[in-house]
Amino acid sequence: MCQNVTVAVSINDSRCAVVFLVINKIQDLPILAINSILQNSDSPIFIGTVREHDRESLPKSERITFIDLSPDASELGIPIGTGIYESFEKDVFFSLVQLKWALFKHVSVIGDCEFLIYNDIDVFWLRPVLPDLLFAFEESPTTQVMIQHFTFMPGKPQLCMGFVAFRMGAYFDSLVCNASDLHAQMLKINPRSGDDDVMTELYRREKFPVEIQLLSQTTFPVGNLLNLFSRRDQFPGLRPFPPYIFHANFVVGLQKKLLITRIAYRQHDLDLSAISAVRRFVLFLKMLVFRTYFNFRKTVKSK
Repeated sequence: MCQNVTVAVSINDSRCAVVFLVINKIQDLPILAINSILQNSDSPIFIGTVREHDRESLPKSERITFIDLSPDASELGIPIGTGIYESFEKDVFFSLVQLKWALFKHVSVIGDCEFLIYNDIDVFWLRPVLPDLLFAFEESPTTQVMIQHFTFMPGKPQLCMGFVAFRMGAYFDSLVCNASDLHAQMLKINPRSGDDDVMTELYRREKFPVEIQLLSQTTFPVGNLLNLFSRRDQFPGLRPFPPYIFHANFVVGLQKKLLITRIAYRQHDLDLSAISAVRRFVLFLKMLVFRTYFNFRKTVKSK
């Protein structure tokens, strides 16, 4: 049974709590993601887990509280398994992410915060997010949710739960309850229904409600926009706006996520020292091999 750690910074000392779901034994990514928030905010952090060993290698901080979600997993009939990394390729991944809704409910009871940010373990804060995000909430009182998205076709928004900010209150409570119920229903029809699908369905069903604001794709980008931030200028002097976060999605498998994360950190001159020197060197070699293989395939196909 997970035990809550002591929190020196009261939830009342911050307007916003940041929430993670760490339910797989994953190398490096959770460490980098959690450290990026510790470095770029003073907010309390809540981490939902289902096993003791999910927490073993995570950063230690008095600002972190762990929440045991194993009773919720049992109630939902979610197989906890061995704790090895479950990737997007496996159906069980989509069942596990149901625990996000349970985690949100727990944090809403534990804390007295005005806002809650959910952050996936492959989302990294590149610079402080909260001042501008909270200012946006203040400027738009009707806005209840700000969420990342990967929309590519007008009229068919695609929402992404990798990074999402909520204003706490009645709208949040209703949304989480509806999302939890809908997710369970969708999984019965399609076992590969994820939290992104749930939020997208709710957003489309309500005909794009004003309460939900879509965050800029350039400053809150998903993984397939990585090349926008290349250091090689296509036209001298033109540079994109600096992003607040980087989300290492759109690639499947832990190794590819680590490789794309390494690129993003180098693009923005960020420190990877949380990963051991040996691991960093291995990633460097793998990137060389990957690029060589990719360039070879591109050359062969063009002939």
